[in-house]
Amino acid sequence: MEQAAGTTLRAHGLRPLGLPRPIRVETGAHGEPLRVDLARALRLRGPRGAHEARWAPVIDVSEVWRVGEEWWREAPIRRTYYRLVVEDGREVTVFRDELAAPLGGSADGGWFEQRY
Repeated sequence: MEQAAGTTLRAHGLRPLGLPRPIRVETGAHGEPLRVDLARALRLRGPRGAHEARWAPVIDVSEVWRVGEEWWREAPIRRTYYRLVVEDGREVTVFRDELAAPLGGSADGGWFEQRY
């Protein structure tokens, strides 16, 4: 936790770090990430707040793992994480929320960037 810088303080005066952010991911036929929209992850906006896509091709998937927790609760967690290397050499960790994501190769919904 870190003291807030320009954000609303919570009751304890701290804000959480590393919260997942929605990100657009274009996938292949088997659900594997092909491109990620780094502008969305970086929250770059154009005129009038319009989203200017900055698609980065995935050149390597260095790691894949699954997390399934709290299956007994009302809101269980089921995610597939991917550590990606994009065209400029940057590593990006994304996950697909398996319980919220639509099926198919859609770039919308269910994808998040996990920042550390």
